[in-house]
Amino acid sequence: MAVEIKTLVHYPDLYFKKYATVIKNGFTMKDDKKTRDLTETFEMISCDDKSELRILAIGTGQGLVDEVIIDLVSARFKAVVYVVVEPAEAELQKFKDMVSVKAGQDQWKNVTFKFLCTTIEDFLDTRSKTKTTEGFDVIHTLHSTCHFIDPHGSLVELYGILDKGGMLFVMLVAGPWERTNVKIGEYYFDPKVHFFGMSAVREKFLEQIKDAKIMTKFRAKRFRINECFQEDSEEGNDMLDCITEILDFRKTAPKEVADAVFDVIKENCVKSGDDIMFGVDEEDMLAFK
Repeated sequence: MAVEIKTLVHYPDLYFKKYATVIKNGFTMKDDKKTRDLTETFEMISCDDKSELRILAIGTGQGLVDEVIIDLVSARFKAVVYVVVEPAEAELQKFKDMVSVKAGQDQWKNVTFKFLCTTIEDFLDTRSKTKTTEGFDVIHTLHSTCHFIDPHGSLVELYGILDKGGMLFVMLVAGPWERTNVKIGEYYFDPKVHFFGMSAVREKFLEQIKDAKIMTKFRAKRFRINECFQEDSEEGNDMLDCITEILDFRKTAPKEVADAVFDVIKENCVKSGDDIMFGVDEEDMLAFK
């Protein structure tokens, strides 16, 4: 039976410290393949007969991937409304700071930003209470769906507030990291984090929205985790915590759990010279209305 715990999401300062270690070892949220995929994705949006493009961005963090998206849409559309829903105040402020820098560089002049420091649940609840009917052309949730309280129900609701011809864009882990998540979910649960990946989300979404037009894009990615197999390595333990999303996983996990999770991690590693590389694949789901 799964045991309730507090995952790293409850400790944002520690999370971003550990996440920096993963980045140091080769993980990145922005790369050439992702940029090409994002370009192809946003080129699918027709700019005909649109006075403005309305985008809802959920769980953006500091806006690292959004920067690429905003560059793309601001170049194609006369006017863009970019609504950001992000509950972490410090990360949202970094996004705002980036927008200020861009404004100083005379960029994104045709983009109107609205920043909301709130959860997706509160955002949707407010829309319902105020009977807001204005929809969106694009809604994206990039690696944030796993933090929704009711991910499957919320995605259906988000699809419902798309305008006709609109696109729901979901990005999540796939492959090795997804399989690791599923294994961890056999032992732990946290109401603020769901241990799943794109396979489960895509399957459930198609069960609920049978007429949705779906397209997927897959990216194979890896980063170096040699130190994860060294018990006394602080860097390795930081990376392990980030992979599992559990604080001090090596120290706190019972042996049975640690062995099972390490088995899955090892099964999904490849050797590259002297380096041990762990797969952190991503998959995009594009659902058109």
